[in-house]
Amino acid sequence: MKTIKIIFIQLHKITGSILSILFLVWFVSGIVLIFEGFPHADKEQNFHNLTPFTAQQFTTIKPPLQSWKGRVNLEMCDGKPIYRNYTKDGKQCIFDAKTLTTIDTFSEDYARRLVSATIKAPIEKIEIINDFDSWIPWSHFEAYFPILKCYMNDSKHTILYVSQKTGEIVQETNRAKRWAARCGAIPHWIYFKQIRLQRGLWIDLVIWLSFIGIIASITGIVVGFIRQKRGKGITPYKKPMYKWHHITGYIFGVFVFTFILSGFFSLARIPNWMVFVSEDQQPSISWNQPTDMSMHSTVAPAKIWDALKTKNNIRKITWKSIHNQPCFFVYGNDYKVPEVYVMKDDSIYQKPLLTKTTVENLANRYLNGQPYELCVQNKYDNYYNSTSKRFLPLPVYKLKIDNEAQTWLYIDPKTGEEIRRYSKNNRLQRWLYQGLHKFNLKWFDSSTDWLRKLLLILLSLGGIVVSVTGVWLSVIWIKRVGKKN
Repeated sequence: MKTIKIIFIQLHKITGSILSILFLVWFVSGIVLIFEGFPHADKEQNFHNLTPFTAQQFTTIKPPLQSWKGRVNLEMCDGKPIYRNYTKDGKQCIFDAKTLTTIDTFSEDYARRLVSATIKAPIEKIEIINDFDSWIPWSHFEAYFPILKCYMNDSKHTILYVSQKTGEIVQETNRAKRWAARCGAIPHWIYFKQIRLQRGLWIDLVIWLSFIGIIASITGIVVGFIRQKRGKGITPYKKPMYKWHHITGYIFGVFVFTFILSGFFSLARIPNWMVFVSEDQQPSISWNQPTDMSMHSTVAPAKIWDALKTKNNIRKITWKSIHNQPCFFVYGNDYKVPEVYVMKDDSIYQKPLLTKTTVENLANRYLNGQPYELCVQNKYDNYYNSTSKRFLPLPVYKLKIDNEAQTWLYIDPKTGEEIRRYSKNNRLQRWLYQGLHKFNLKWFDSSTDWLRKLLLILLSLGGIVVSVTGVWLSVIWIKRVGKKN
C-alpha cells in the first residue's frame, strides 16, 4: 500500500511539473474563448455582398452541365452570373453562367471593389500571398491560393483575405479579434501555424498532452486524499502555496479532470468498449444523396425564375437532388433558410412541407425493415441545438432507429434532408466534449447563456488557482531534485 502511495505522489509531481504551466495557459485562454473564438469570415456579410438577380439576367443563363459533380451554386460575382461547382476535396470550379467557360482568376481591381464595399473604408495596401499565415493556418486554404491580403484603413485595423481563385472573402480579422485569438484560441487549441498545418502532428500533440494532463489530475485527486490527515481540518499544510493547492484541488480537482478529459475526447476516438458498437459495425443508412446534375440538365434557369413566388433580392440558387427529385434552394434575404422548389413532370413548384406519412414512407424505403420511432420535435435538445456557427431549423422530424448503433436522424420537413445524425458513439462524444467542456446543455438557452458563461468562468478561475499554486510547487520540487543530484 505504501508503494502505491509513493507511485501516485511521484506521478503527480512529474506530470504536474510537466504540464502545470500549460494548465494555467489553458484556463486563462479558456476564459477568453468564452467571449471570442478564432476569427472567421462573416458568412452573413459575404452573403449580403452578393448582388441580387434580375429577370433579364436569367434569360441568358445556361443550364449547368451534366458532367459537373458535387454541389452547384448560382450567384452574382463581379457584375455577372457565375456557377460555383464544389468538388469533394473542397475545391471550387468557377464558370461564367452565360457561356459556361471556366473562370480561373479574379483580378485585384475586383478585390478592391469587393473589400471597399464590405468595410466601407479605403484600402491601405494589398499583398499577394501564396502561403499560409497565422490567420489562415488550415490546409484547406491551399485551394484558395493565391490570396490577396487587403489591409483596410479603418478604425478596427481590418484585414480581409480575398481568394483570386474563387473571388470570395475567405478570412476576416481585425485588431481586437487578433489579440483575442492570441490570448485565447491560439494557445488554447495550440493553433500555431507550423504545428496546425501538420494535422497528424497537431492531433497527436493535443491527445498526448491531454493524456498526461488526465494522469496529472487523477493522481492529484488521489494524492489530495493521501495527504489528508485525520483531525487536521481540510488540509494539514501551513505554508500558503501548499495549503491553497490542496484546498483548491479538493474543490476544483474534479472539474480540472473533466475539462482535460473532454479536451482529450475532442480529438480522440471513443473506444469501442465504452459504446459496444465498433465503427465497422455502424449500419449504413443513405438518406441524403449526392447532387445528380443529369436530373437538372433540361431545366432552363429562366424556368426556375418564372416559378419563384417571390423574386425580390434573390442572391443565390443551389441545385440539389433530394429523394430522386431535382430541387432548387433559393436564398433571398435570409442566408440561413432557403425557399425550396422541386421539379416534377416538367413543372417547377414550391416544395410542400413533408408530412409524417411521407417521412414514414421514406424511412420504410431506406431502412430495409429496421424498426424505428418517428416524432415531431419542436424544441432543441442536448444533441440537436443551433449555434452561432451552425443554424438548425425547427421543427424537425426525429427518426430513432432501433439498430445496434441506436441511430437517430433529424429530418428537415422543409427540405426533406437529413440535417444531423447521431449514434451511440457520437452521442457519448458529444457529452464528453460539448457537455463537459463547454456546458452546452439544453437547459442553457439564449436567455440563460449568461449563466453558462458565469459557471465556466468561476470554475476556470478555480482552475487558475490550482494551476498557479501548481507551478509554484513544481519549481520548488524541481529545485529540490536538482540540489539532490
